[in-house]
Amino acid sequence: MASARKTLWVASVAALILTLGAADALAQYYGGPHHYHGPRWGYRHRTHAYFGGQLMGFIVAAQISDYTDGYLGHGGGGGLFGGIRLNPFVSLEGNWMMTFHDETFQTSRGETVVDLDSIYLMTFTLDAKFHIPTRGPIEPYFQAGVGFAYAGVTYPEGVNGDSVFAEGPVFNLGGGLDFWLGPWFSLGGRLLYRGIYFAEPNANGIAEYSNYINGLSVDVNATIHF
Repeated sequence: MASARKTLWVASVAALILTLGAADALAQYYGGPHHYHGPRWGYRHRTHAYFGGQLMGFIVAAQISDYTDGYLGHGGGGGLFGGIRLNPFVSLEGNWMMTFHDETFQTSRGETVVDLDSIYLMTFTLDAKFHIPTRGPIEPYFQAGVGFAYAGVTYPEGVNGDSVFAEGPVFNLGGGLDFWLGPWFSLGGRLLYRGIYFAEPNANGIAEYSNYINGLSVDVNATIHF
């Protein structure tokens, strides 16, 4: 019984903190519930810079390739991002993301080529975010961007090889939600479709193999707003 009372007390305190935080944020954005009249934007909709980090997973939906020596599996990782909110509706954001995938690279016949520490995807994109301004603490947005991607490997000690074996363009398309805990801090999540095209050069520097990877990235993130 004591344990149940303690659990209920902790849950009640947590709910109260979240409620007060949301109410305080709402008051700071809009001046309280008695000031909703007229076209007025909240404090978070101001022009400002922001910076954040994310944990993410990348689900490979399909891979179209004429390079037969391998297939990229699902992976996970993280990244950093930062940008400027230009007005209540639009932000420009730069993203760096890195995910790690299968540790063994195999041919289409299942033969191991070399044991690796990891295979990684690293992308840099410039994204436009289109916000749907709300009066509450939850705000949705859509996002689209383009950039550049690298595929590389890390090797066990004593094994040498190229760290980057393919590179090419990437694009993102999707959206997400931000939950504002105050005017300076938010938590969020987003779902992006990602398309990556790699062209691997041969020894003469001429593109010999092409590889198109598409899938979904899912992330949770935290952002500081200045």
